[in-house]
Amino acid sequence: MSTTEETLKPNIVLISASDLENEIKQLEDKIKQINDNNNIEFEKIKSELDKLHTITGWLNIAKSQGIWKSKTCRYVNNDSCSAWSISEPEKLGIPQDAIFVTENGSKKVVVAKFPELCITCPLYEPKKI
Repeated sequence: MSTTEETLKPNIVLISASDLENEIKQLEDKIKQINDNNNIEFEKIKSELDKLHTITGWLNIAKSQGIWKSKTCRYVNNDSCSAWSISEPEKLGIPQDAIFVTENGSKKVVVAKFPELCITCPLYEPKKI
């Protein structure tokens, strides 16, 4: 018999119905376990996303406060804060494009580009009308 004939021979394995039922049951159990694990992971991820959504909401509220304060503060002149001089803006996370260097070399924050500085500013005073 040639090799081709040998590979074409049918391989028949007899399996009892109870063996098939057991294998199917095992596969069902594995699938259920995978689904349960996926559901647990999904709930964990959903919980983390919900937390991030809440934090983002609070950050948006804080940013809107900073924008409002930057537009109404008496220390804001030409969109820059005259009350603060920031020596190392990069350490505070202030972007370089939000820094204005004055004639005397002090660094001021352009609050129109970075209103976050105004959020908790203790020097805030409303403009006098």
